Amino acid sequence: MNHLFALWWPVLLVVLADVFYQVCARKLSSYRSPLAALGMTYLVSAFLCALLFEIMVPEGHILQEIFPPHPAALLVGLSITGLEVGSIYMYRVGWPMNIGFLVYTALAIVALLVVGHVMYGESLRGMQYLGVLLAAAGMFCIVR
Repeated sequence: MNHLFALWWPVLLVVLADVFYQVCARKLSSYRSPLAALGMTYLVSAFLCALLFEIMVPEGHILQEIFPPHPAALLVGLSITGLEVGSIYMYRVGWPMNIGFLVYTALAIVALLVVGHVMYGESLRGMQYLGVLLAAAGMFCIVR
């Protein structure tokens, strides 16, 4: 049971957080300056990360962990900014929440399939190719 919880609690956290994120991103898109609101978002996130670090790694030293910054951490920050700015502006130009999210998620999945194959040598089986085709057909139906 403990293994099952350890396996699924992060997935449930991501799903719950993403639902809240999409709802709030849509609201932020109507602000006069959504980028200023996004800046506040990063301040809240930085505070919560520091707090969680202190709770989860009480023997750690956060400044020693942060500096020098790892290049991957800098790229994740750049990526998160792109995700959030892109999402907010998708909503700002009128993408419906239930369609915009599905479209960019489906496109990201296809891109990750290619990246997984090219960079990590991952492969797809025939049934997985069929799943991609079915998902693409479903996306076509949803967007139309």
